[in-house]
Amino acid sequence: MKRKVGVVGVGSAGLLNLMHLCVWLDKSWEVYSIHDPKKKILGIGESTNGGFVDLLERATNFSIAQAADVSALGATLKFGSRFVDWRPHQWINPLLNGNVAVHFNNRNLKDFTYERLTRLWPDQFRTLEGDVESLDDRGDKVSLTIDGREHDFDYVVDCRGTPDSFDNYVISDCTLLDRCIVHRVDEYDYEPFTDHIATKNGWMFGVPLQGWKTYGYLYSQKITDKAAALRDMQERLGVATLDAAHYEQEYVLRSYYAKQLVSGRVCKNGNRALFFEPLVANSIFLYLRANRLIFDYIVNGVSAEQTNGTFVKSVQEMEDVISYYYQGGSMHPTEFWKAATESAQSRLGQRREFLEYLGRLRAMKAEGTLHRAPVYAWAPHTWQVVDAQLGYNYVEGVPPTA
Repeated sequence: MKRKVGVVGVGSAGLLNLMHLCVWLDKSWEVYSIHDPKKKILGIGESTNGGFVDLLERATNFSIAQAADVSALGATLKFGSRFVDWRPHQWINPLLNGNVAVHFNNRNLKDFTYERLTRLWPDQFRTLEGDVESLDDRGDKVSLTIDGREHDFDYVVDCRGTPDSFDNYVISDCTLLDRCIVHRVDEYDYEPFTDHIATKNGWMFGVPLQGWKTYGYLYSQKITDKAAALRDMQERLGVATLDAAHYEQEYVLRSYYAKQLVSGRVCKNGNRALFFEPLVANSIFLYLRANRLIFDYIVNGVSAEQTNGTFVKSVQEMEDVISYYYQGGSMHPTEFWKAATESAQSRLGQRREFLEYLGRLRAMKAEGTLHRAPVYAWAPHTWQVVDAQLGYNYVEGVPPTA
């Protein structure tokens, strides 16, 4: 009798987890994608990294060389993240290790993934539609009540989005940003980068897709009121009005992560596990990291304690990356950037792991063995490139002063 694992939710994280399980589980498993088709997917366009494309290739035979595949996702190529007004010069946060990534329309990902998994993984892939009314770990199985009927699974990965309660979560202090206004531009000049534009109230991302470009203006409600954010966004984009369908529904951001990625037979991923502002596609990286941790927990006998410890460590390293950008401020001498800089510097000053890692990078750079250094959210050569562009000089041995 086959073992069964259910993945609840078809947002980007749920689909990535589904793909990972289909690729790595053998034919003794059935992998169920469970979702309620009545629930809408938040679709404003996403920026990815090389790991995303790698998994998409493995699971669906997606190819950047195939125009039909790229078109099906409304995708464009991404060669890095372009930083504007963080420093006097523009610069590209590169995708290293020979990687190429994409920007894609996440409204298209489910249909593309379902069609390919049905065809390529017929022994593993299954679907189940309906509203998940309850999820119960019974020790020897997980029972889901879906539209009044009970279904049993050996394991379940919960990707249902933002949790109803944050009692078992850590609220992160790595950023001050808590709001986002979105605007769509239908005519634009495509360049293969995700924009990261520093503004006087925070920063604004730009995700180029086939046919349009999505901008997201991130700011702190505690420092900036919505009217001021709207005015600044309009001025930055040079538009008379913003897309009312988006900005009237302001997105509330809250940075957090689960204290436990896995517990018993229930695992978490996506916004059920964590959320951070979309700086350099950090959430995609963490979703992919969680995929592997969940697989090793289910299949390879890695303990819950070790799995959860590794997850928290990975998340905290990504928090350090976010603070790392903010600690040097931007070209805007404003209230937000003063507060963001002070907060980031204070936080990093208490992160012994981060400071020890940078010290190790300096030592290995001095002896000519930097590339042998361990990964800390990023590979060591990524730290070297970004460190030079931001002017921090940690790797060269002269860290920034407060």
